[in-house]
Amino acid sequence: MNIFYFSYFSPPLLNVGANRSRRFSEALTSLGHRVVVFREARHHRFANVDNKNKIELLSDIVPVSSWNIDWCWKWPTIIHKQCYRLRHWRSPERDGDIAKKYWLIDMHWGWVFPSLYKAWQKSKSIKPDVIVVSCPPFSSALIGRLLSKWLNVPLVLDFRDAWSQASYFSDESEVKSEQKIMQQASALIVTSMADYHTYQSLYPQHCVRYIPNSYDQVLDHVSDNHSVLTLGYSGTWDGFRRSAKGLFKQLAQCDFPIRLINIGDVQDEMVQLISEYKLTDKVEMIGAQPKGKLHDILSQCDVLFIQKGKPDKGKADTHLATKAIDYVASGKPILAELPDGETLDFLRRHAAQLYEVSIEESAIYSEQLRHLHQLFERNKLSVKKPSSDFYYQYGCEKLASDFIQVLTDVTTSRFTERVKT
Repeated sequence: MNIFYFSYFSPPLLNVGANRSRRFSEALTSLGHRVVVFREARHHRFANVDNKNKIELLSDIVPVSSWNIDWCWKWPTIIHKQCYRLRHWRSPERDGDIAKKYWLIDMHWGWVFPSLYKAWQKSKSIKPDVIVVSCPPFSSALIGRLLSKWLNVPLVLDFRDAWSQASYFSDESEVKSEQKIMQQASALIVTSMADYHTYQSLYPQHCVRYIPNSYDQVLDHVSDNHSVLTLGYSGTWDGFRRSAKGLFKQLAQCDFPIRLINIGDVQDEMVQLISEYKLTDKVEMIGAQPKGKLHDILSQCDVLFIQKGKPDKGKADTHLATKAIDYVASGKPILAELPDGETLDFLRRHAAQLYEVSIEESAIYSEQLRHLHQLFERNKLSVKKPSSDFYYQYGCEKLASDFIQVLTDVTTSRFTERVKT
């Protein structure tokens, strides 16, 4: 089977999307399938790059550089705001909401047309049997829709996050774009059960499959003999969906030794928060790391921290955070500052040691930290592994097999006939 796999985020990037496309493309290639991975070629602010460890992929990699289309929305946004200022009015819209008016689905659409050109050229020597598109960015789905029509082959969409049904920053205008793309798709893959049920009800005629991200490695190291209770966090903070303010406020009030190791982007906002709460001696910032090194660092933490802000008004959290899967696999205690929804439900089902906190219940937050410190002092913070079924259900071998099965299904006659008509 020949597969065109479009993954804007791919190695050597270090984010979740890149890891997912790497795992699936490697699994496909190991079984003898020919995979051509189209990836964004430029270095950008949305993901860190692993420049030290060269990642060798067996797939055919086609780097595609996006057009620089920032001017298409930056200048209109400035003019839009200035029109209000000329009348001595303040724009009622946020900059991001204004910019959206000048996007083609999202701000990454500059990748669409160069990718279409490269894929069309590649199709002259390799005719794909199926097209796979990893989203977000959701503008990439437009590549799949057009190529699927032109080449008359099935399209499989892999939504790592929900699109029109997202819990955070969703827009009703996205519904029509999603519906048009779905008209061409043969199958949709989602990474949370909430998204699975939602999209199955929205598109009952489509093949919708639940294939979450897998855990990376089991943290089989033991914490070193440090004398301070150590929390660990892996990921980025955007100040909206993920914010460190609640935790930092609690750390500043702790009257016992405690520290946080933060692995991810070192952002100016984070540095300012550390200074504001006087936490320079309690927070250690480490830049994004390759998976092997990341796990060595997290293995030395006593408690793993996970956080999400509240979703949009009237919505529940439908996104399953990949770090939740990694944290459960580690067996370490988990400190969770989460809204009700998919990630918290997942942890309640699978985590052997879960400590729930909320910024709205400051006293309970403080008590949980103190309780963890007391357990640490008595040397009672231990590793408690989840069930063997968890390791099977969320292991990369099983999930890669599920992914391959979707591609096999859509290339059978009953699916391809639907695409042709």
